[in-house]
Amino acid sequence: MAINFLTSTNTTFDVVVTADISVTCTDDQRTQYLSTGDMSVLEDVGEKATVFTLRPLGPAEREQAEIRAGAYSRSELGRLLWVEAPNDPREKARWHHKLPIDEREAFADYEAYISRVYLEMIRESLVSIDGQPGTIEMIQQIRPDGMRVTTITELVLHIQRASLVGDEGK
Repeated sequence: MAINFLTSTNTTFDVVVTADISVTCTDDQRTQYLSTGDMSVLEDVGEKATVFTLRPLGPAEREQAEIRAGAYSRSELGRLLWVEAPNDPREKARWHHKLPIDEREAFADYEAYISRVYLEMIRESLVSIDGQPGTIEMIQQIRPDGMRVTTITELVLHIQRASLVGDEGK
């Protein structure tokens, strides 16, 4: 498996969100698209599909996004619990229910930190939406909430996939 990412943060790339009603794809096509960023693997991208133009983030930009999100004040206990949390939703719910209150709060604080990191990454990376200057505030206005969450998640996946690794890039 080759590692694909852009070698310059001066480059931009276009993406769509697979939950957009103008985008048609199977689950396998969605997985392949989110892994590669290659829109040609999608069954159909309609003319009305919303196009997000992003730029990759270098290491310093990713670090600044984390700092703005609260990297120096995040809960280390929350981080540890977040890493240890089960993946299965039912199992995770039972696991979470058994946590003492202070651990639940630490876990929630860390999840909130991760959400802030995602928003800061998008703030740093987003160039435009349908060719017009885009902002994170515009994305925060997407409704219903499930579509907003999916949009944020997919944009972050694309940003992470395209962003540089280390100082040199490959």
